[in-house]
Amino acid sequence: ALDAGKHVLCEKPLAMNAAEVREMQTVAARNGRLVVEAVWTRWQPRMQRMAEIVHRGDLGDLQSIDTAFTFRGDLTGNYRSLPEFGGGALLDVGCYQAHLWLMLLGSDTQVSVTNVDRVVGDTGVDLTTDARILLGDRIRARAVSSFDLAPEQKITLQGSRITMSTGEGEAFTFWKQPGTLLVGDVVERFPPDDAFMSMVESVSAAILGEASSIFPASDSLRVAEILDEIAQKPA
Repeated sequence: ALDAGKHVLCEKPLAMNAAEVREMQTVAARNGRLVVEAVWTRWQPRMQRMAEIVHRGDLGDLQSIDTAFTFRGDLTGNYRSLPEFGGGALLDVGCYQAHLWLMLLGSDTQVSVTNVDRVVGDTGVDLTTDARILLGDRIRARAVSSFDLAPEQKITLQGSRITMSTGEGEAFTFWKQPGTLLVGDVVERFPPDDAFMSMVESVSAAILGEASSIFPASDSLRVAEILDEIAQKPA
């Protein structure tokens, strides 16, 4: 598509590994076209508010980030169960959690994978990946991605002053629904929004050369590198 002169908004994850992302971005640059990863949560007002709060230092020194995105479902014949189609929980829902780290801490944050617990299914994809991460030199992170655990979505940030967390069950996929954010003892409420529409409008503006809020392409490459490191870490 890029070689045909088209701009590309590609469903997440942008590719199956960092090498493929580099190739896509090289082709985009050669053709003077955009290739944008459709991580729609990066356009969610509440996610952006969380990043604002962290960047402003309201939590104090950030100490830990605890996230989970898990669900159960019949994956028979589903691409999520096929290694050759980029299946597995880490690629499917782990990418949201890695993108959150970059939103909160910046693209150049050092990421070290310290431990991974993994459950592999009959088709060879990871049904569960439970990763422990060190962000920078002091922030502990845990990211649980699973097709095999009870449904759970959460984001909890522990600071030296206060804790911030999303409303129960609405961390990543709530859409056109009201949302909540607990910042210390204060509950912030967010009206329903359509982050998919915001994403498409933002990418369209960038194509037209107008002011746009698309995130740096380097973030997609960095996330792919992080997911590669988690996937390659022995359990």
